[in-house]
Amino acid sequence: MEISGSGTPLDGPADNERAGSSAPDADRAALTEGPVKKSLRAQRRAHRSDRPIRAVRAKPGAEQLRTAYLELLKLTLCDLAGARTLSVTVSEDTSWPDSRVRWRELPEEELSIRATGLDWPFSGLTMVGLKRLDELQACLEAVVAGDVEGDVIETGTWRGGASILARATLDSLGADERTVWLADSFRGLPTPDTERFPQDAHLDLSQVEFLAVPADEVRRHFSRFGLDHGVELVEGSFDETLPQLRDRRWSVVRLDGDTYEATWIALDHLYPGLSEGGYLIVDDYGLIEPCRQAVDDYRREHDIDEPVEWIDWMGIHWRRRDEPRPGTPRATPAHVSRTGGSRAENGGSRTRIPSERELALEVEVRRLRALLALTEGMPE
Repeated sequence: MEISGSGTPLDGPADNERAGSSAPDADRAALTEGPVKKSLRAQRRAHRSDRPIRAVRAKPGAEQLRTAYLELLKLTLCDLAGARTLSVTVSEDTSWPDSRVRWRELPEEELSIRATGLDWPFSGLTMVGLKRLDELQACLEAVVAGDVEGDVIETGTWRGGASILARATLDSLGADERTVWLADSFRGLPTPDTERFPQDAHLDLSQVEFLAVPADEVRRHFSRFGLDHGVELVEGSFDETLPQLRDRRWSVVRLDGDTYEATWIALDHLYPGLSEGGYLIVDDYGLIEPCRQAVDDYRREHDIDEPVEWIDWMGIHWRRRDEPRPGTPRATPAHVSRTGGSRAENGGSRTRIPSERELALEVEVRRLRALLALTEGMPE
């Protein structure tokens, strides 16, 4: 899922009172400011894209019209084409059941946050941002032009925006024979399995139901754009579903699972099928340490020496130079056990997302009630 699809939006009110918390301040603050989340917050503030937020003029000619269509589609997927762009941020520690999300409108001077892929869109269909969408499009165009064999898969898809662009790009190139696969639980993130993957101990998004988008909703998004063809949704946890795809051939593999566990499992089962000349894309390599560690560990253990190319400060890709060997044995790191059942995920139920103003009013109401309780106990 796209939590990523793109990191955790932690800017905004950081203190417990403004966020409307009723949990003990010391316990909640200690968890909220864990090492991974401190890094996420600092990097989000430091990096903003200078990529222009505008489409290109449509001109006569098939290629010019194709380019204009895809540029406008990317703006729409990021919710940057309308009158208002609403951003969702998370308050409190995301491992708590009452973790709160809230929305606010991004003013014009802050739209670069969305263009860079640094927030969670209230209405947009992707968290990826424009530059990483540009690169996904370029990778797809390269494999079609080079006749690189294989379908396209995204692991961790959220609302499906990046895969919608993938399907649209393939259609615009006449590559109807290629299928776009979306692998996700479609029920949010599971609780981290810290016994098997201790690297994920400090990043838990399992209680954030905003990240749980049902498969039927994702299908409707594709249908709305006229792209409900050549698309396969693979529902379930990666350790159960991705082994079934191990023997398939891929031209582009895009990883957006955020955690060490999700990244390692996706690489373990999908990279052996990546064609020579195909692209391996990782969305959160520069942002989330467990994701970066999984990629580095896998490359080292499999002697992958293709140069890593940075897309922006967060995303990377490399292009495979060697042809996959049939029957390549699976390499399992020592700390990973293949036994055990699935972990519970968010059920995908939806609750209303309050605005920052509403949360502030909640705090004010509690304050006034406390004052009223004090005055009622005072002698006249």
